[in-house]
Amino acid sequence: MPRYFFHLSFGQRVVSDEDGFELPNRSAACTEALAVVRELTNSEVSGGSRRWASWFLEVADESGGFFRTPIGHPALEVVTREAPRAEPREAVWLTPRLPSDLPAKGRVADIVREMLARRQHTAELLQANNRLRLELSSIYLGSEGARIRASRLVSLARAASGRY
Repeated sequence: MPRYFFHLSFGQRVVSDEDGFELPNRSAACTEALAVVRELTNSEVSGGSRRWASWFLEVADESGGFFRTPIGHPALEVVTREAPRAEPREAVWLTPRLPSDLPAKGRVADIVREMLARRQHTAELLQANNRLRLELSSIYLGSEGARIRASRLVSLARAASGRY
C-alpha cells in the first residue's frame, strides 16, 4: 500500500509528518484529511476552527503534495500585483498569530497520527462487527428453520396420537 504524509502549515511554518500512513489510494488519503480537519475544528474537542485559523493540511505521497485544504477560517493569502500567487508554503497570512495553546511541533503530528490510527482501528472493528452480524444472522435463520420443523413434528405427533 502507498504511504501518505499529512503536513500542517501556517504561513512559512510547516509541521512535517515524517512517518506517514499507509492507505489504499489518494482518494482514501483525501477522505482521511477531511476527517482530520473535521475533528480538529470540532469545538467540543479542540476549541473550534478559530484556533486553527489560517492553518492548512497538505497531503503528499512519494511524488509530492497533491491535496491541500484549510483547517480553520479565515484562511486568506495576501495577493499583490507583483506576486499574483505565492507558492502555498511562501504565502503571507493576514492573521499570523499562533494559537496560544497550540501543541509543540512534534505533538501536532502525533495527534494527527493518533487520529488516523484510531480511524483505522474503528474501520477494523466495523468489519469485525459486520462479520459477527452475518454469523448471527445465519445462526438465527438456522435456528428459526429448526423451530419451524420442530413445530411441524409436534403438530404431526399430536395429530397422529389423536387418530389412534
